[in-house]
Amino acid sequence: MSDIKLTVYLVRHGKTMFNTSRRVQGWSDTPLTNEGIKVAEFLGRGLRDTPFEAVYTSDRGRTIETAEIVLRESNQSHLTINELRDFREFGFGKFEGELEDVMFGKVMEHLGFDTLEEAFDSFGDDGYRIVSETVEKLDETGMSESYEEMEQRLKAALQTVSTENTTDDANILVVSHGMAINAIVSFLNPKLVDPELANASVTKIIFKNGQWSIEIVNDLSYIEAGKAVLA
Repeated sequence: MSDIKLTVYLVRHGKTMFNTSRRVQGWSDTPLTNEGIKVAEFLGRGLRDTPFEAVYTSDRGRTIETAEIVLRESNQSHLTINELRDFREFGFGKFEGELEDVMFGKVMEHLGFDTLEEAFDSFGDDGYRIVSETVEKLDETGMSESYEEMEQRLKAALQTVSTENTTDDANILVVSHGMAINAIVSFLNPKLVDPELANASVTKIIFKNGQWSIEIVNDLSYIEAGKAVLA
C-alpha cells in the first residue's frame, strides 16, 4: 500500500454572495453567485479529460454546489460526493457574516499594524496562524475555532482521503475553502502559501510513499481551458 500514488485536485469553491460583499464566511454559508456558478462550469469543462476516482467536499453548501457543477460539466455526475466536516473553512466565531474590513481592522489594531499586507510581510510564513489566533483572542464568545483545531482536522481529512482510496494513480477531487486550502499548503510547504487563492482554482497535491507534497498552487489553467469548451 505504501507505493500507492494519489493526485488530489484541491479546489476552492466558486464565488459566493458573502465573497462578493466581502463578508467573513467560515462556518457560515451562502450560495454561489451567477459568477460563481459560471467559473465552476468552466472548471468542470476543463477537467473533462481528468477522470476522478472519488470526490470529497466540506459539509458547507457552497462546496457541495461547486462539486455538483464540476461533476456535471466534466460528465462525471455518476460519482458520489462524500461530505467531510473536517474540510470546513476556519470558524470565525462572532465575526461570521461581519464585513472583512471590520474584522481585519480589529485584528490589525490588536497586532499594531495598519494593513493586513504589513502584518503578513512581518510574520511571513506564520501570518495565517497569527491572524487566526488573534481572531480567537478577540472573540469573547468562545465560538471561534483555534488554528490548531483547524490544522488537526484538515490533517485528519487528508488521512481519510489517503486511507479510503487505494487505487494507484487515482485522481481525487476535493472541494474546500480558501483559508483551509492555504492551511494545508502551509503545513506541507509554507513558502507556497498564496493569499490570493482564486475561486475555483486548483491546488494539486500528491500522496506517495506515505507522504504528501505539493505540485502546484492556485492553478487557473483548467478554468481557462474550460472557457474554450462548448457546453
